Amino acid sequence: MKMRTSQGRVALTLLEVIVAMAIFLISVIAIFQLLFLGTERALEVRLRTRTSLRCQAKLSEIMIGAEPLNSSGSYTNFTDTDTDLQWKMEATPSDDKQMLWTVKVWVKAEPQSGKTVESHLCQFVLNPSMRGTTFDQPAMAQSTTPMTNQ
Repeated sequence: MKMRTSQGRVALTLLEVIVAMAIFLISVIAIFQLLFLGTERALEVRLRTRTSLRCQAKLSEIMIGAEPLNSSGSYTNFTDTDTDLQWKMEATPSDDKQMLWTVKVWVKAEPQSGKTVESHLCQFVLNPSMRGTTFDQPAMAQSTTPMTNQ
């Protein structure tokens, strides 16, 4: 009698191929989900950066007097390139002479994803209409000592 010796397998079974394909498809789905989440986060960070920069720029405009110190109760759109952003301001005098004001500026974006991204800044500001400039001429002081003739 001859005994047969079994040789090693040469091919994969159908069950092994199906399991391998299932693992591969699950990993591809997970990778695409991670890409989608990463893209969403990058867009949100980009919007946060834009709203923060526009908030700083609007506060600077208020500080130099290009924008009046009037509180606006509702958001208004920017009229330049950032028409998808909106801003509002709240200005309250901090002293009786209305020299020092507390200014709060909000800038928000409402993207199509539905999440609202908003930045705000608050700062004390000198009233631009009451402060001087480097072009102002100082008042000439009158001499208090009388001149004597000798």
